[in-house]
Amino acid sequence: MMGKIFGFYLIGSVARNEFDALSDLDLLAIVQDGAGKVDEKALLSFIPDKYAAMDASVSWYGRRRINEMLKNGELFAWHIWQEHIALFESNGFSLRGLGPPRPYKNSLVDVRSFRKILREVPGRLRLSPTNVIYEFGLIYVCLRNIAMSASAKLCDAPDFSRYSPFRINLSQPLPMTRECYEKAMMCRMAGQRGLSLPDHPSADEVISLYEGLESWLSILEERLEQ
Repeated sequence: MMGKIFGFYLIGSVARNEFDALSDLDLLAIVQDGAGKVDEKALLSFIPDKYAAMDASVSWYGRRRINEMLKNGELFAWHIWQEHIALFESNGFSLRGLGPPRPYKNSLVDVRSFRKILREVPGRLRLSPTNVIYEFGLIYVCLRNIAMSASAKLCDAPDFSRYSPFRINLSQPLPMTRECYEKAMMCRMAGQRGLSLPDHPSADEVISLYEGLESWLSILEERLEQ
């Protein structure tokens, strides 16, 4: 049994027009629940030629789950609704036409969750300083997710870009240079994609970096509590 596809979309950095040589091609497929598999090869034929050389990754969602995410105001629902380019939509279906998601209300909970992960970085590095590349990359992941979550409340709209931590307007700027942030990002990508390792700080320097971030994160959390 062949499945039914409702919509196929570009999402992520390409949809934001922020893609570069490090970007993957993030794709979203919305399918009919319980209707069988969709021919992925046929689906990928909708990708414009200018993106054909990029590594493509398809996220598959049933229409029921999409509706749930929109109804629950989940952050990913805001991501796909706010930043998508339709490559294909079946007759009578429109992701935009489903309406905006309900308000996202978990900013503070999600920020605290990622702060908890960050707090464990110094202890792990003291035990295993050779894991500095992984832990430095994890700082990038946590900061970006913290900023994406917080931006839903502190900015005009959720900010899903790589550089969202620099766009949060607080009384104290992010105590991390853009160059350092990009090195952390490259450490993360090196671990995920097998890229060559960038220059990176020592374990002690990463611990010091984390300690400097704590005051900024506390100010951010206080703003979310207001």
